Amino acid sequence: VLIFATAQNGIPVLPNAPSTQIVITEAIRVLHTVEASRDAILTQMQALAKTLPEYSLVREMPCIWDTLAPRLIAEIGDVRRFHSKRALIAYAGIDAPPYQSGKFCANNRHISKRGNRYLRKTGYEVMQSYVMHKPANDPIFTFIEKKRSEGKCGKLAMVAGLNKFLRIYYGKVTELYRSSSAIE
Repeated sequence: VLIFATAQNGIPVLPNAPSTQIVITEAIRVLHTVEASRDAILTQMQALAKTLPEYSLVREMPCIWDTLAPRLIAEIGDVRRFHSKRALIAYAGIDAPPYQSGKFCANNRHISKRGNRYLRKTGYEVMQSYVMHKPANDPIFTFIEKKRSEGKCGKLAMVAGLNKFLRIYYGKVTELYRSSSAIE
C-alpha cells in the first residue's frame, strides 16, 4: 500500500478518461505502423544495394553496418560519374572553397555546404560510428584522433575524417570497377 501511494504521488499519471486511452492507443498504433514501414523500406534498400558490385566492398569497411551501407551507396550513387575524389568531396559539400583577394589568402575557411546535404548527414553518422566503435589500426579513426590531438574540435575532426573516408571510398570503388571492366 505504501509503495502504491508513493508511486501515485511521485509519478505523473494521465487521467483515466476513455478519450485519453483512445489517443494513446492510436499514437502507439501509428508508431508501430511507421516502424513497420521503415523496416520494409530498409529491407528493400538492402536488397537493392546487395545487387551492386560495391556493396560487399563497402560492407567490409569498418563501422559500416547494414543500415549505413545502402544509405551511403544511395547518396553517392555511381561513383564513376565523378572525375576525381575531389569531385566526390565537392558533391558532399565538405570542400573548403578558396578565398583570396590580391595578396590576402584566408586560412580559416568553412565547408562549402553546396553539395548533397543527405550525403553529409550520412557521412557524419558514419564518422559517429567510427568514433563510437574505435576500430583499431584503422586509418580513418587514427586520422580523427590525430586531428583531435592537434586541437581541432570534434566536428572539425569528424569532417576531416569524412573527407579521408570519401577519398578511400572513391579509390576502393573505382578500383573495383576498373578491375571488373578489365576482366570483361
